[in-house]
Amino acid sequence: METGSKIEELVEISRYYGSDPDYVIAGGGNTSYKDDRYIWVKASGTELGTIGKDGFVQLDRSRLRMIGEKQYSSDVQRRESQVKEDLLAARVDPEKGLRPSVETSLHDLIEYPFVVHTHPTLVNALMCSQQAAEKTPQLFGEDALFIEPAAGYSLFVKVKERLPAYKDKYGKDPQLIFLQNHGIFVSAHTTKEIRELYEMVSGKLRAIIRPEEIKELPVTREAETLRHELSRLAGDKFVALRHNTLHRHFYGDAEAFRAISIPFTPDIMVYCGAEYIWSGRRSLPEIMEEVREGFEKYRKKYRRDPGIILVKDLGLYGLGENEKTAVTALDVYEDFMKVSKYSEVFGGPHPLSQETIDFILGWEVEHYRRERYGKDDR
Repeated sequence: METGSKIEELVEISRYYGSDPDYVIAGGGNTSYKDDRYIWVKASGTELGTIGKDGFVQLDRSRLRMIGEKQYSSDVQRRESQVKEDLLAARVDPEKGLRPSVETSLHDLIEYPFVVHTHPTLVNALMCSQQAAEKTPQLFGEDALFIEPAAGYSLFVKVKERLPAYKDKYGKDPQLIFLQNHGIFVSAHTTKEIRELYEMVSGKLRAIIRPEEIKELPVTREAETLRHELSRLAGDKFVALRHNTLHRHFYGDAEAFRAISIPFTPDIMVYCGAEYIWSGRRSLPEIMEEVREGFEKYRKKYRRDPGIILVKDLGLYGLGENEKTAVTALDVYEDFMKVSKYSEVFGGPHPLSQETIDFILGWEVEHYRRERYGKDDR
């Protein structure tokens, strides 16, 4: 089959999973196809659900292999900048201005032509749990490769170091790579096999987790008033509001909120920020006083506005520069809530370490991804 047909398959499988919020939200996830000379990988910040052929970056695989052989700076942010420049240098058509996914080198490591990396809610209920390392091989077999938390070049190195021993044992590359506090890489010779593997993974997790139906709750006049007050507080930013039984599970008291107060994955930080404001106060003036204090602390610490505010009995508020980014903040944070709740089956949530949070906060790649997604003209 000609390369053009393979790229069409790549577009189809990308849209299939990218349009399903149980697998991908916003600009998350990435996919690729490779032959002996080239790899086509999703451009950073592009949405899988609507991607076309022009949403993929073509790279020279011989140039990519050099990344795994080089010595980079010991300073992590300097190192990531150097890796980014080498990724850009491997592009076949740099004049198109597309930037390859930061995980391109990891895609290139895997021998299978098709690779689909997503952040499924059910998978992350396991990957963001206390029992992730223990339960993954029990559920999916010893040949499912489990990788401890890592991001950026460190993730690539960790997988690269583990592959030789895996190949010696199984005579092939892993088709399932589970990434703690991140998601899953599924790889195969055909997109049909990709779908079969995802169905197998989802089926096993669905049988254990058994997601509950989420029901809408009333949005009160007080909740709407607070939404307008929040918009003014944030300099007329767009504020989206929802209220449902998932929110109620977490907003009752400080202890309940604690389970969703520290991010589990990089995507949560990209679209919602590193911390979130909760108010358990009763009256609107008391709520506003608490929220203003939260804004001041957040702005002082991060030099930007918070993205998420959860208020007891009123609901969940997402803040953004426009409606798209505000609604996305709600979508991503609700997925975060589901992951936290479902992780209770596997011993409870396992948030990101402070070291990883600090790395992601300073990572230019994630700043780029957030800014690109937020543009209306994308």
